[in-house]
Parts: sequence; structure tokens; C-alpha cells
Amino acid sequence: MNKKLIVLLGIVVLLVGSIMGGCSTQEKAKETQGEVEEVQKEVTYEWKFAHEEQPGGFMDSVANEFKRILAEKSNGRIKLQVYPAGQLGNSKDLVELVRQGTIQFNFASTGHVGTLVPEAQGFLLHYLFPKNEKLVNDVLENGEAVEMLYGKFRDKGLEPLATLNSGWQIWTANKPLRSPKDFEGFKMRTMTSRLLLDDYKAYGANPTTTPYSEVYSSLQLDMIDGQVNPISCIANMKFYEVQKYLVKAHSNPFILTLISNPKFFNSLPKDIQKIVRESVSELYPYSTQWRSKFNKEMEKKIRKEKPEIKIISLTKEEKAKFRKLAKPVKETYIDMVGEDGKTFLNLLDQDIKKAKKQFN
Repeated sequence: MNKKLIVLLGIVVLLVGSIMGGCSTQEKAKETQGEVEEVQKEVTYEWKFAHEEQPGGFMDSVANEFKRILAEKSNGRIKLQVYPAGQLGNSKDLVELVRQGTIQFNFASTGHVGTLVPEAQGFLLHYLFPKNEKLVNDVLENGEAVEMLYGKFRDKGLEPLATLNSGWQIWTANKPLRSPKDFEGFKMRTMTSRLLLDDYKAYGANPTTTPYSEVYSSLQLDMIDGQVNPISCIANMKFYEVQKYLVKAHSNPFILTLISNPKFFNSLPKDIQKIVRESVSELYPYSTQWRSKFNKEMEKKIRKEKPEIKIISLTKEEKAKFRKLAKPVKETYIDMVGEDGKTFLNLLDQDIKKAKKQFN
């Protein structure tokens, strides 16, 4: 056998060996991957969802529905513990706990998260949205303005998962609030936000930022004259017990963003991330149905428990007076936020016009 043939045979043997070795390595890799996937299927997840609202309200009901859906879709592997009523801290505390990764989920209201994400305060401006709630919901679920805000949330170490409408804000007072004249010197409790303060100052009111847990006693002791919240909060906190009027002004909806921690979320296996995303998408129709049913039931309950209470819906002409006074506050928002604020309002205006074609 000549030298060339010997060399050739040697090369062939080496190639076959490497191929066989490669196949063995690939098979072992597949076996290992399969074992990893099997182990992952057995992993359970225990997460915390904290909020400040009382049990049975909008935040609590949606959080518990989220818990139910997650458990169902994961065959019990995801166990979500809901902590209501500020058990783990107030609104600002909870946002920070999400950023730290101490808790996994929270509902951030625009009034409180606005100090961290100033652009989000645009949702606090009065009379941006028309009365049609289907339109409002569509803008929050599909609008470009919300997508822009999501980028701002991520810049601040928050992962936004959904933005929900918990209902129109309702004014409560011991006198009818039908015109700006009725607000002269009126001590109106609001969330901590310069824009909200400016909104009510524009009406002639004397706004104050009483802590949420102290609103009932402050109303009872005449330390404040009125407050503003969705009917779910008014009912659960029983503010109607110490107020004579509920005024539907349709000034702005109470908007909440379901937030998580980006490091936590991105570290989850892809199948678990998918379950979370799918579960979140089901919260939109659930929250709409819940809100509609609950608001009607709560209004009946309030009328039954306090027959003398007056529930007023402002006329189109009455709203126009407040809308005119609220308009300049947009410039305050733009001054606070800068060009991004102007961009957000322009996108929101486009989203609303687009939705009007569908729902009006």
C-alpha cells in the first residue's frame, strides 16, 4: 500500500470519528435540553401583586381575575398572592417595590407614578376624552400614545403590561357642583399632582392632597369639602356616607397601568412570559364588563343606603364651562414635560380621532 493511500485512509478514519463524535454530542445536547424542559415544566412560581384599594374594588377584582387566569393557564404552576388595602405600602411605595423586584405586580395610577414618569400625567388633564367609554378603552388598549408611554416606563425600570380604565371620576360634595362658581374656595381633595391641583385651581377651588386613607375622616370633620374618585372607590371607602352629592362631570377617567419589574419578567422562560401576556390581554374585556356591572350595582346600593343622596349628571353646556377653564392646563403639562409632552398629546388626539370613526 503506497503512502498516499495510507494517508487517505487515515483522513477517512478521522472524519468518521469526528462525525460519530459530533452525532453523539448532538444527541447528548438534545437529551440535556429535553431534561431541562421537563424540569421547567415542574417549576412553580410564587408572585406578589400589591395595591392600595380595598378588597372588592376595581383593582382588587382585576388582580384576583389575573390570579385566576394565570393559575388556569399554567395548570397551577403560577401562584399569585394578592395584597390589597395598602398592606405592603402606599401607592408610591408599591411602585418602588416593583422597581426593586420585591413585588412582581402593581397597579400604578397616573397621579402617583407621574413623579417618576412625568409624561403619564397627561392622562390627568381634564376633558381630553369624549364620554364614550368604548372609545376610551380602545385608545388605552391600542393607541400609539400609550405605546409611547410604555417606552418611558421602561426607561424608569418598570415593565408596563396593560393600561386600564377603572371608570369616570366622580366629584362628591355637600352641595351641587354645577358651575365654576360652585368651586370658589372649595377644598377639593386630589391625588398628588401639580396638574390636578392646577385643574381645580382653574375652577376656583382650593385643592389639597390628603392621603387616601384619611379622606373619609377629613370629609367627616370638614377638613376638606369634597373629593374625586371612581364610583368603585366612593362605594368601597363609603365616602357617600359623609357627602350629599355625587356629580358626574366626565372630566377624566381614572387610568391605571399594570406594571412589573423588567428584570424579573425578562428572566422568565418564554412559555411563562407568553402565559402572562395572554392573561393580561384577557383583563381588558373582563375589566370593562366588571366596571359596567359594578358601577350600576354600586349606584343602586348607594341610593338604597342613603336615599336622600343626589346624583347629578352635568349637561353639555355645564361641562363646556369647565372644559374652557381646563384647556390652558395643557400648556402647564407641556411646560413640565417638554417636547415629549406635546408629542404625547398629539398622538393621543390622533388616537381619539381614529377611535371616533369606529365608535361614534
